[in-house]
Amino acid sequence: MTDSRTSLSAFGSTGEDLDPAPTSVARCARLTAAPDRSEFPEWESPDTEWGLQTRRPASSIQTSAGHVQPQQTRWIVDGDVAEYVEEYGSGEIWGIPDTYGGFDGIDPFVTHVDGCCEGYGYGIDGAALEKALRVLTGGGRYSATEYTVILCGPYPWILTGPEGTLLCSCMPVDRPDPGEGRRSSNIQAGDTRLAVEEENDQILHGLAHFVRLLEEAKDIEIERVEYDTVRGDVKHSVHSADGDSFSMEAADLATLGTLAKTVSKVEVADRGRIKPPNGDHTVAINWDGPEHEVGDVIDERIIAGYEFAWENPDDSL
Repeated sequence: MTDSRTSLSAFGSTGEDLDPAPTSVARCARLTAAPDRSEFPEWESPDTEWGLQTRRPASSIQTSAGHVQPQQTRWIVDGDVAEYVEEYGSGEIWGIPDTYGGFDGIDPFVTHVDGCCEGYGYGIDGAALEKALRVLTGGGRYSATEYTVILCGPYPWILTGPEGTLLCSCMPVDRPDPGEGRRSSNIQAGDTRLAVEEENDQILHGLAHFVRLLEEAKDIEIERVEYDTVRGDVKHSVHSADGDSFSMEAADLATLGTLAKTVSKVEVADRGRIKPPNGDHTVAINWDGPEHEVGDVIDERIIAGYEFAWENPDDSL
């Protein structure tokens, strides 16, 4: 009589062989429609990113771990997740802590640096993981073994579980010098130079532009700028001489710093020719400039800058 129980060693398996491959995990990722939850805002129309069809929330989502900005987590509704991981994955996957308290013990993981990296890196930390999980599950109890994080270097990482799959952007992660706090830089506010706890060039450019917009569009006199971290959200708060305060997260300031501030700096402004994502030759874009200038206030919102983007980069020939 033959024993029906066969040892794995009979197949030559080793502990290394049992490590799950990121592409295999991605191949099993469940794709669902964006959820209709009462605590969630509306979802934007589908976008195409790196061959994946995603939907981002129309506004930030409030979770018990803090606000989640629309660009931080997008719901994947269609596409080949395994193909994305095959091309962009770093070959590493993570599990998640068994309890929410475990996220506080996750050290920042830097996937890449941009600008002056002594203060900031871009990557993943415990707060980003917890926020993504709460967006995916809606909060409440969870079983850690049902969720997997797939790292993709500087590209958006993946969180997948029974409810669906998220595409999550790498965000600025805090890296102050041990025992010294954050180094400071100076920005110009009117006739005054203000000391700012920041060294990342891209964030500094965004912060300086933020200050100029407040001064010129709102006629506000800036008195000081403060740095703060609230449950993992890195923020800079601008305070006026009248006691008003205006805050913006570091990730949004970094985006603000990359916007074109004049029409001539827009990518298609130079004779309207640009190389598309797919194709070797430049194409002509009909460009007649924006309707508003930077600093204009429209419906109580300030025009901050210009940015050119392809609606469907995979189909842009």
